[in-house]
Amino acid sequence: MINAKTFLLIIFCLFVSACSTNSQIKSKQLNEWTVSTVAPKYYSAYIDILLITSETKQGGWRGMVTKYTKFSKNPNSWEGRERYSSGYSIQSTELPGLIYIRWHSLANKKTYNKTIKVSEDIRRKMREYHDIRCGYYDLLLPYKDNILLGLAPDGMISVFLNGTCFDNELQFKVQAVEYKVADDFVYPELSEEAQAYVDEHGVPTGIW
Repeated sequence: MINAKTFLLIIFCLFVSACSTNSQIKSKQLNEWTVSTVAPKYYSAYIDILLITSETKQGGWRGMVTKYTKFSKNPNSWEGRERYSSGYSIQSTELPGLIYIRWHSLANKKTYNKTIKVSEDIRRKMREYHDIRCGYYDLLLPYKDNILLGLAPDGMISVFLNGTCFDNELQFKVQAVEYKVADDFVYPELSEEAQAYVDEHGVPTGIW
């Protein structure tokens, strides 16, 4: 005979197991993803507009990735893991089709804009399930669910795909075009440290 306490314990274990199974089933469909931005260290990018159109072109999202984007680890590369602090999170099983971004490059006081096409191949990579765990709590984080836009001061955009358990994977690069701002527009100032670096090294082109 099973006593009442044992019976309740069995029921509880079955309930937890069922919840865990349902959680695993749900995790096998990507239903939340982000678009993030990063700028080379010292070369601040001030985000103005971010528009995202869904893959079916039936709707979209408008969000802010925070005004000032985060920095890479050093001025001449995109190394670093500071990508999620400036992410715009979207809860949807539908993935992006187009991304429009406009930003101000404070180092050279120029404004750029570009519409970026997200290919079906990128969406396929985002939906692909990987049985992978990482981090202090060894969490199951199976998706490359973040599109990272590297915004260079010369207007070049490097489009990466990554995830909490995945490093940056460059998908392609695209050149943004310069956007004419109003004559009375005032660019925000760089920090003293960043301005000192730019004064010494200038604003290079073609290295990002």
